[in-house]
Formats: sequence, structure tokens, C-alpha cells
Amino acid sequence: MKKLLLMVCLVVFFGCETSHKDYEANKKVAQQWVKAFETSNFDLWKEVVSEDLLDQAPMYGMGQVNYDVSAQVAEFYTNNYRNVKFHNDTWLPGIDTVTMKPDGSVRAYGTWTGESISTGRTFSLDSYHYFTFKDGKIASSGEFFDATGMVNAVGPVDRKVVVATLEVKKGKYQEVKDLLDSKDGLPTTRAYEGCSHLEAFFNEETNKFFIIEHWDSFESYQTYLDWRLNEDPSKIAQKVSSHLVGGSNGLVPHTNNIAYKFY
Repeated sequence: MKKLLLMVCLVVFFGCETSHKDYEANKKVAQQWVKAFETSNFDLWKEVVSEDLLDQAPMYGMGQVNYDVSAQVAEFYTNNYRNVKFHNDTWLPGIDTVTMKPDGSVRAYGTWTGESISTGRTFSLDSYHYFTFKDGKIASSGEFFDATGMVNAVGPVDRKVVVATLEVKKGKYQEVKDLLDSKDGLPTTRAYEGCSHLEAFFNEETNKFFIIEHWDSFESYQTYLDWRLNEDPSKIAQKVSSHLVGGSNGLVPHTNNIAYKFY
């Protein structure tokens, strides 16, 4: 009878386990991650994030990115927004999806608010975040919020839109797509200072890629273009050009567009 009672107690004890021994320490690390954005402290972000990071980015089409790309995005946010706060936050322990027991990971729900430095316009958006940890640092993470809505909320009333077309050689679609999707491709363009939004698609009838880019100014775009063509160590512009009709002439940027209006 005593053995039976002991077994029942053990089942109840383990079945009711609600936290992991590392949860509180890991939650403090995740809260420092939040503080990095609230205080515009990119160095703090680097302190709490592992260089082996895998991050689920909130921007459409980016998917999971590595440390370098995530760092570029984080630096953009910390440099371009002020008065950032994470309100009404709820912190919860994560679970192992196999054992269904707490595994030390951290989840957070809340509302971000802040102001764009360049336009003075404000945003408020609900978000969900997850964090896993290794050796006291964030090893994987995910941010889920309406990044496009945020861009629309804080962007300038008159956006500077660049439309680039890439005329792809027959049979070279996949090569160009892989280059554009790589960490050195469009994710780097999106994270470049002055770029607030970016989208791309391929038209099979004309064999052309269309890239639509929103910039704070055409001067910002020109600075980016000069860097991309002359200083970018990845040389991805040259790699892409080798798969275009006419080489570099196959990439045509349309700039200095006017009469922008958002419907």
C-alpha cells in the first residue's frame, strides 16, 4: 500500500511539473534581449545572443536566418527607432514537444510601441516571441508580428520606391532565385540602412524578376547601390549578373519615381 501511495505521489509530482530549473535564468536573458531594443543598445543584443543563432524573422519571405542577418536587422531597429517599449508582457515557460514538459525555453506575448526617428510616426503592434538557450545565450528565436503593418505605420507619407528588373537567361531562374534568397542577397538589402520594405517576384512569361524596394530617400538607395556594386565582399551582384541577359545590363533599376500614394 505504501509503495502504491509513493508511486501515485511521484506521478502527481512529475505530472504537475510546471517549470524547468533554468527557466528563471533564461527568462532574464530574454528580458535583456527586449531591453536591448527598448534602450537602443545593439551591444547588449550581441551580449545575449549566440553567434550560432537561428532566428525566425518577422519580415515576409525571409524565413529562418542566421546570426549575421539577424544582427543586421537588430542593428537597424536599434538605430532607427526610439521610445520603444514592450507593454502588457506575459512570460511563460516553453515545453519539449515530445515529453510535453518544460525544457528551459521561454515564450513571451506583449505589445511593442515606439517611434520612427526618421519620420516621427509611431507604431503599436502585438507580438509573440520564443527563445531557446545554450550556454546562457539565446540559441534560437522567433518573432511573430505584422512587420509590413509596422513599416506602413511609421513609413514616410511619400515613400521613395525603386523598382528593379532582372532579365534572366533561359534556364537560370533557380540560380538567380537561390542567390537572391541567400543571406547575402535580398535579406541583406532589406537590412541595409534606409530600406524600410522589400518584395520580389518572378514573371514566367517575360523571364524577369521584379524587385520592389521602399527607401527613406533615393540618396539612401544610391549609397546602397554603390556599396553593392563596389564594396560588397560577397560580390553577389556580379554573381547574379552572370545569369542575366546582357550581364550587368540585364539589371535595370527604376529610381526617382514620383507621385507615390498608398491605397
